[in-house]
Amino acid sequence: MNRSTNPSVRKASSTRSTTKHTNLRTRAVLESVTAILGRGRRLSMRVLRWSLIAVVVAVCACSRTPSTSEPDDWIPQAVSDLKTLQKAWYDADLANGMRSDWMLQGPQPPATAHTITAAEQRLGVRLDDQYRDWLTRVGNGWPAFSGGVTLYSLDEISRDLPSHQNLVTFLREESKTPQDLGTDSYDNLLVIGTTADGVDYVTLACPNRQPCASAPVWIVDRGDYTRFDSLKDCIERKIALMRTIVEQLQTQQPK
Repeated sequence: MNRSTNPSVRKASSTRSTTKHTNLRTRAVLESVTAILGRGRRLSMRVLRWSLIAVVVAVCACSRTPSTSEPDDWIPQAVSDLKTLQKAWYDADLANGMRSDWMLQGPQPPATAHTITAAEQRLGVRLDDQYRDWLTRVGNGWPAFSGGVTLYSLDEISRDLPSHQNLVTFLREESKTPQDLGTDSYDNLLVIGTTADGVDYVTLACPNRQPCASAPVWIVDRGDYTRFDSLKDCIERKIALMRTIVEQLQTQQPK
């Protein structure tokens, strides 16, 4: 049989090609991270932290391959990984002479169903089931989540606050329409988190205020737009990013 017409041969060839390119991207990320770490000795650790995030998140977004067997309940493992890696990051900073106690903050108390319903009525939206699940099982907000990202509480999500107004102003200046982000109105963009240097984490309200299982999450960083299919996808990418950064920081610790 001609190899070019054999589906199994084509699939194997495609898999080898995908694996090769993924490995090359991974190597490029690690080389870039190492280079940043090498010249970062004279930089503050906080500046270094966000430089690393900018390098790794872009490649993570393009190199992930879909999982064929994801667990039904992802939240317990995700929270455990986040807390473990946050502590490891803190320890690495401490070994390098920087005490970052703010990194050890855990999530705020979980939201109640009443709190979520009240927020939805105030905002005139329906939050997706995955985000609602996170709010009720993990916490209604999480300061210093994922190495420096703050997840807002529901009270901090408002179109009247600068976080939302600044986002809309920026999108308009960039000639970005709501349709570019997958919705029909700026009012459906909910800023659910931010970083110290102004990177916004934005999710979409469910269409027509009807229940939906999940919603996309966008990271908006000064003209760079990274889309994740869901909150779960975003958080799992952040965990992978944190793991890479912690491993690199640990290799730079004084002997």
